[in-house]
Amino acid sequence: MKKLLFLSAMILLLSGCSVVYIDKQSIDEIVYSIISNDTNLKSVSLEGYSYFLPQGVSLNRNQKENSILYYNHKKMYLYVDLISYYHKVDSNYTKNATAYYSLPIDYNGNKGYLEITQISTNYFIEFMYHYSKIEAYVSEQDIKKTITVMAYILNSIEFNDPVIESLVGENLLNYSEEQFNIFQPNGEQSDYLDYIEQYDDGRINSKDEDILELDGNIE
Repeated sequence: MKKLLFLSAMILLLSGCSVVYIDKQSIDEIVYSIISNDTNLKSVSLEGYSYFLPQGVSLNRNQKENSILYYNHKKMYLYVDLISYYHKVDSNYTKNATAYYSLPIDYNGNKGYLEITQISTNYFIEFMYHYSKIEAYVSEQDIKKTITVMAYILNSIEFNDPVIESLVGENLLNYSEEQFNIFQPNGEQSDYLDYIEQYDDGRINSKDEDILELDGNIE
């Protein structure tokens, strides 16, 4: 039994994931307990970057730097800003005292923020970190779980510098297109969500999800 427990612990360490007990931690503690760990697993590889999807999160669609994800039967929208990453645009966020929750993030050279806005009976989560942003509308009881998977995804994003350099050099990153400003929260006015919804026919549901079962542990 001891050998079995030791082996399980080793697999967990080697996987690059940590166990997060969300019921016992504050939102701040959840965020920093995850981003302070290296996530070496990658399950989605795209042109210029890759990232890891925790267990229970499914990838529904990719469109350039945009991805539609599902978690707990709710959509999450991921946007990776390759242009800002290439130019190393600085991120400055001021804590919003009027928001339901507001957290400036600055860890190991990577900046971002987590801001939650209450909209009617639900909550709009905007989580930006390391030139990437995830947005979602969730119920209050799902806030911590959603933030946990968001943190795993954002912390795992890895940029491919040679590919991005090539994309910029060949003008394959379209500078003329409207770029979403991921560095500032939108509150109720989510341009990114509105943009994605234009391409969603509203008929996608959980049974159509291509769920990727991976070794992530969230309790």
